Amino acid sequence: MIRALKGHTGAVFSVAISSNGQTLASASEDKTVRLWHLETGELLSTFTGHAEQVNAVVFSPDGQILVSASHDKTIKIWQRG
Repeated sequence: MIRALKGHTGAVFSVAISSNGQTLASASEDKTVRLWHLETGELLSTFTGHAEQVNAVVFSPDGQILVSASHDKTIKIWQRG
């Protein structure tokens, strides 16, 4: 193991790595999507807004947009800052 990323308060259901290999996104039962710096493990951002668990997450090919799907029957499109 290289490292463990800790911060979610619920189970993690999905992860995605950006096309440049620098950022990992995680989707969780805690209703959040979190972005992590893959090399350092630093938490970069937390996206909130889903009413229920987030089941899936994926980056756009250019890595600038993140899409999440939730048990609340919504898909959210996030612009990376």
